[in-house]
Amino acid sequence: MSKFCPYCGNPVKESDKFCIICGKPLLTDIPKRERKPEVKEPAKKEKVKKVEEEPKIIKEEEEEAKKDIIGTETEGKEKKKFKNLKVKGEAKPLPEEVKEQMVYYIEYNDIQLNKKILIEKLNEISKSTKDPRYEYDMEFKKDINVKLEAVKTLISEMKQKESVIKQNLDEPFIVQRIKTDIDTKVFQLENLAREHKLHKVDRETFEKLREKYKQEKMDLENESDDLIAGMKLWIQDLKLEKTELSGNRKLNKGRFHAKEITEDEFKAKDKDFDLKLKKIKTKIDTLENLTK
Repeated sequence: MSKFCPYCGNPVKESDKFCIICGKPLLTDIPKRERKPEVKEPAKKEKVKKVEEEPKIIKEEEEEAKKDIIGTETEGKEKKKFKNLKVKGEAKPLPEEVKEQMVYYIEYNDIQLNKKILIEKLNEISKSTKDPRYEYDMEFKKDINVKLEAVKTLISEMKQKESVIKQNLDEPFIVQRIKTDIDTKVFQLENLAREHKLHKVDRETFEKLREKYKQEKMDLENESDDLIAGMKLWIQDLKLEKTELSGNRKLNKGRFHAKEITEDEFKAKDKDFDLKLKKIKTKIDTLENLTK
């Protein structure tokens, strides 16, 4: 059978190692690589699978129990994303009873602030009783006594209002109550997993109770997330109001330096701004504590 050079096409001999026309190697002596058949080890693999099968099942059950309690990493990221969306304005409206309780908590803490201010005022006025005029100037004495009585009356009214609000407060606040309920569900899931591992609870009962606790825990977490998201929107509005007040306070100071208003006008307005800012701060602090 004739043979031809693969490069130039000229006829060559069977024994030629190079083409006599183009000089390129014909590679006649290079052996072809033979593919080795794959060695199957079904028995070995099957043995390994059998040995690993039992611990794998136990590990899967432990992982399932762990996921029930803390959730997967993906679920955590999705939950965080969901919370961020709510804070940006997609939160559900707060239930009226929750709003009412939030107002009670704000009023209660506002009373504490007012009581503190009144007590400071009372101490300041009381210093006037040591003034020599208090002993001989009847008009001065009468004026001081009227002021002292007025402040004491206000403090008494504050205490009465505080007592009424205290009776209407649901303690702990709903967010804290839900957190306690979530902790209870976590304990139930952990305990259920332990009981199942010790073979004290059969598989069917374990799965039914696990799904029940998981669903209850999820419902509680969603309820808590909705409440906190709505409260954070309220906090954002209060922070905006606080920023505007701070700006107006600085503007008032600038007007005084520019001699647009008198010193007395400046002090009166600055005192009013200071009180309003303290009250807003009290509201913000109250709501932030209620979300924890």
